[in-house]
Amino acid sequence: EHVMLFGDIAKNMMFDGWIAIGVCVLMIGIGWTVAFRKIVYLNSIEKSTNEFLRQWYHLSSDLTAIDHGDSGSVKSFGGNADTSVQKLVQKSPLYEIYHIGSEEIRHRLEQDRIHKKGLSGRSIQAIRAALDAGLVRANHKLTNGLVYLTISIAGGPYVGLLGTVVGVMITFAIISKVGEVDVNAIAPGIASALLATVAGLIVAIPALFVYSYLNTRIKNIGGEMQVFIDEFVTKMAEFYQ
Repeated sequence: EHVMLFGDIAKNMMFDGWIAIGVCVLMIGIGWTVAFRKIVYLNSIEKSTNEFLRQWYHLSSDLTAIDHGDSGSVKSFGGNADTSVQKLVQKSPLYEIYHIGSEEIRHRLEQDRIHKKGLSGRSIQAIRAALDAGLVRANHKLTNGLVYLTISIAGGPYVGLLGTVVGVMITFAIISKVGEVDVNAIAPGIASALLATVAGLIVAIPALFVYSYLNTRIKNIGGEMQVFIDEFVTKMAEFYQ
């Protein structure tokens, strides 16, 4: 019965109210598309990151097992990962940071072939700076598109409220011209105007929950990347003195 009432209310919707609802529908479409794609992307990252960490724990006890001058050795974690595993782990943002670190080590060891002094303290600091830059770029990639959800959260209620205010204003303007107050004439206009606010809340509330869920998962991945950088730098300083 209540659903049928929404149909009756919509019949009295003014043009400005339909504009507000149309904007809300557009925001719902964009927001949920971004949310769905981001959830699929994070699920893929989680699977590849778990496999990467499994390979890394086998390797972290001796980083010198990798020939940093051989890209095949870097990709296969010193020959421990087969082709299917390599394709899987390359989707992980941790692999991107690992690859950056390996390239930085290779570059500096090639420069030090004559003296063979290993990595100096400055070199380690420079490599860490490169890893941190990779972390920032990976975070930007993870958060890409979330702005549409924040727009839905912040803008949805305001768009609906604008439609409601304009609808109520027009309703009262019509009453002032007629000069008579008839509840049966006012009620449909007010109800249809309030429907725009309902549409705005339908945009914002689900977007708020989805954004909180995605943001928590992204923060967890960011924490894993930061921990990995600290561990990588520590292991690097230990094995390339």
